Amino acid sequence: MIAFLNGNLLEIQDDGIIVDVHGVGYLVRVPLSMVSHLPPKGQPVRLYTHLIWREDGPALFGFSSRVELETFRSLLNVAGVGPRAALAILSTVTPGTLRRAVVEENENILTAVPGIGKKTARRIILELKDKLADMVFEADGTDDTGETGTPGNEGEAVAALVALGYAQMEARRAVRQVRQQAASGSTEELLRSALQWLGRQKNA
Repeated sequence: MIAFLNGNLLEIQDDGIIVDVHGVGYLVRVPLSMVSHLPPKGQPVRLYTHLIWREDGPALFGFSSRVELETFRSLLNVAGVGPRAALAILSTVTPGTLRRAVVEENENILTAVPGIGKKTARRIILELKDKLADMVFEADGTDDTGETGTPGNEGEAVAALVALGYAQMEARRAVRQVRQQAASGSTEELLRSALQWLGRQKNA
């Protein structure tokens, strides 16, 4: 079992990130919400990991905190929730928001996740209510009710980049890189700055 990885961020791909650990590149599937918090390429990154063996080979999933990792593992224990669905949930909501949804039996938060219907939402609430209620959550950059993701103009800029053919993970990272430079913070300025940044990365 691979408990964690310490290495340098090598590449961001559609299906995850590649981490260089002493010359070995690990493809790690991560929540989309993590991409905006990743360091620049070549910089150190630490991931808490979970390894799953599938028919087509092993798949490694990575998270920025132990709480995210344990939440992912808890979701995998729910009947009918596989790695893809569990990752989609953590790409959409924080562990704290998931806990609130489960404890308060709020199906709407769960059904807002792509691919999660009412039946699955009810099953998650039923099977995880006691477990998540007792879990201690770390500060994750939002309050206990906050969701991850890119709000307002940033979200529109990301959507525009995706429409232009960029991968969502790449688009989110580009917008994050330039949001401090965009004085007005308008969608147009964010998009223009992000395209310039992506162009520089391509030519680097």
